[in-house]
Amino acid sequence: MLALLAAGLVFCGSAAAALVPANSPRVKTMGRWIPDDNGNLYAGRGAVIASVEFEGTGVQAQMFSDSQGDVWWLKKLDDGPMTRFKPQMGLNILYQGLPYGKHTLTMIRETEGMRGVTILCGFNFAGEKEPEAEGTAQSARKKEPAANETETAADRNEKATGKKGKAKNETGTAADKNVKAAGKTDTKHGDTPLVEVPRRRSIEIIGDSVAAGAFIYPDGDYFERESGYLAFGPRLARMLDADWSCVASSGEGAVRNNEEKYPYTAKHAEAQIEQAFYTQMEPRWDNRMDAPDLVILAYGENDFNDIVNSPSDVYFKKQYKNLLLKLRKFRPDSVIFCTTPANIVTSRRATPGMSGAVEELRAEGDTKIYFIDLNEQGQLLDRSDFLDGVHPLASGHEKIARYLLEQVRTILGWN
Repeated sequence: MLALLAAGLVFCGSAAAALVPANSPRVKTMGRWIPDDNGNLYAGRGAVIASVEFEGTGVQAQMFSDSQGDVWWLKKLDDGPMTRFKPQMGLNILYQGLPYGKHTLTMIRETEGMRGVTILCGFNFAGEKEPEAEGTAQSARKKEPAANETETAADRNEKATGKKGKAKNETGTAADKNVKAAGKTDTKHGDTPLVEVPRRRSIEIIGDSVAAGAFIYPDGDYFERESGYLAFGPRLARMLDADWSCVASSGEGAVRNNEEKYPYTAKHAEAQIEQAFYTQMEPRWDNRMDAPDLVILAYGENDFNDIVNSPSDVYFKKQYKNLLLKLRKFRPDSVIFCTTPANIVTSRRATPGMSGAVEELRAEGDTKIYFIDLNEQGQLLDRSDFLDGVHPLASGHEKIARYLLEQVRTILGWN
């Protein structure tokens, strides 16, 4: 595996003049991406997006992985169709032989974070003319380092796994972004008024395998059938023209995981809130990096899918309330939707504790938190909308998204 990484890194070095680093201002991202000091971006969550505009005839992406399993992505060029691909270590030819001109590449990770961390090094654009000043600067920055400064494949892999070098969670604070969005004077960097940029709406989804989009595709192994992009959260965000971030993990519960027995000592939802990647505790996600208007907390299925080993209503309410208190500390300004499972059986079991915790917090003054029962008006999804009574198919995710759309319009006033 290290040999494959090394081969890819040699290519990166040999094509340095043409490489646009992943953390270049040209590359726009969505979701929990972490930059490092070498121009790379790390993604250990599903449904993250990277997009870039270029002028040329083709595009290649330099991508690596910490090798915890296959990770599937979508790619799209301009207004063309979405195509699935599984990146190889190193060079990935995404599009070639294009008519020369301006193009936009969009890449979306389909697979949840349980499958490991993806390292995006950067892009090579065939036929693109590089400005002389930028090329000179890049050449200087990419000059061959001294032998004792050379980054090895192991170094890069250790950054992905967090064993040695660590990705850097710094690309500007929320305060900096708010100044730019408001068109105010940037007193930190001078007195020049900044260009006013309208702030986009943002939604964060925290949940289990349903939120991760498990079993949306009909064929393949578990993770090959998963689609973070087609899950209800990103669907809802697209309906509202909003950005999104998805923090979803299969088998996870708010207080009890799938097949877990009392005393429920495994890692649960509480641990996921602050982690940038599912597979490692560090780095933590800096909540100044984003400020979602809405957080959807979508648990309950794994908590209550086994009537023998499920928590009591009293225990669940107490622990669920603690989870909400931690989430509120991490997301102090967000509206929070606490949604039941789509499965009407577990939905009914989760309702007493979930609604009770929300009622207590609202009575204590947190009026920006809401209990959303997906099955309040009867079973929302038909049997044909489920694969197995638990995991919705694409039609089921569409119904969930549209139900939540009405809640968002009513509560947040979004059109």
